[in-house]
Amino acid sequence: METSFSIELLKYARRGIPISSDELAAHLNLSRGTVIHHINKLIDAGFIMVQNNRYYLKVSSLKALIEEMQEDLEHQLAEIKQVAAEIDELLTLK
Repeated sequence: METSFSIELLKYARRGIPISSDELAAHLNLSRGTVIHHINKLIDAGFIMVQNNRYYLKVSSLKALIEEMQEDLEHQLAEIKQVAAEIDELLTLK
């Protein structure tokens, strides 16, 4: 689902135009509630910015979006590895 949102948002980002949740719902043939749910997930992930109740991607190309996602995943994996190392250390002490 987020892929459809991202593609639709990319179309607008390339033109430098933010889009409302109502417009996204109409373009994707979804309810506004469904759109808001997915927008919030993408906002939480840091991919979407909000300006005057309109939404836009932080990047304007698919390649840049993938690079942002890759950086985010690498950061999350580094955090998981750190937690794993701490757990391993605790288990070694016992």
